Amino acid sequence: MRICRVAWMPFRLPFATTFATARGMAAAREGLLLRLESTDGLEGLGEASPLPAFGGGTVEDVRALLHELAPALVGVEVEQAEAVLETLDMHRPGAAAVACAVDTALLDLSGRSAGRPVAALLGGQPGRAIPVNATIGWPDAGAAADAAVRAIAEGFRCVKLKVGLAGSVEAERARIAQVRRAIGPQAALRLDANGAWSPDLAIEVLRAVEAYGIEFVEQPVPADDLEGLARVRAGCRVPVAADEAACTPEQARRVVAAGAADILIVKPMAAGGLRAGRTIIALAAEAGLRALVTTTIDSGVGVAAALHLAAVLPDPPPACGLATAMLLDGDLIRPRPFPQDGTMRVPATPGLGVALDPARPACCGSAWEEVGAG
Repeated sequence: MRICRVAWMPFRLPFATTFATARGMAAAREGLLLRLESTDGLEGLGEASPLPAFGGGTVEDVRALLHELAPALVGVEVEQAEAVLETLDMHRPGAAAVACAVDTALLDLSGRSAGRPVAALLGGQPGRAIPVNATIGWPDAGAAADAAVRAIAEGFRCVKLKVGLAGSVEAERARIAQVRRAIGPQAALRLDANGAWSPDLAIEVLRAVEAYGIEFVEQPVPADDLEGLARVRAGCRVPVAADEAACTPEQARRVVAAGAADILIVKPMAAGGLRAGRTIIALAAEAGLRALVTTTIDSGVGVAAALHLAAVLPDPPPACGLATAMLLDGDLIRPRPFPQDGTMRVPATPGLGVALDPARPACCGSAWEEVGAG
């Protein structure tokens, strides 16, 4: 089975409600949808959605890389196409997102051909129920608390609150306290600072909120400050998760060697694909650390890919950051990948187990760009 055509199309999905991180307000999620077609009439889907605010490149960077890479994929056996990805310079902006899209589409094609889910190809458990967290990005404390209450009412048992948005330690503490009061003592509460704090400020804030039963804090200091991350881990009782500091397997190894985290956050879009994400999960297990899988607030194609990767996690799986489709106004697939009672089930059908919305989504561009064998 050879690849006979590579096609891609841009999309733009607005956020359904106000969504803020320490890096600023987000209006929409943009990326490229990738489609690989094989000589036996099968199709594999992938998604390349970079995060410019986090140094992941732009959609134009992704498009340029696909123009360069696509001709090398045409005519190649699907089983050998992974080697083409090794020619991609992963230091170029947008490269991780492109690698994720191609890796996902190749696995989707292979799974459809073999009649096996992508989760099984990765060594995971198809059909597995994965607990998921709600993500709260309202900067206003009252609005954040209201959103958290709605999440608990919808069946979520874990809430992730974006922090680093307040102007002082006391304002951070008060906002976190209000959300904790709103969700009660039984629900898990985790924080995500997206690298907003200095080590000293992180320690001060986290010591101030220890009483609120924080499950862990995600990336409290900038990604390039491993020494600071290790200092925060040693300086407070709240467990520390490395996110932007551990995007790739190489970065994850450095985090482990520095003793800088208790948990590794695995994002396929930042890692360079599902197989790279699986490597990070294995690194965490070898080091005695926990790992969990999240999206980068992707379209349904990226969510499905991350859900299949979560099937690789050791038992019992932690709450993963996969319930992000609800943050966007619309999607590329039907049905949309929404959780039920705080869990999402890994598809047990061949490949990713998703299909594009047959009605052309308004969020997509006017036409596919493509390279083919003619």
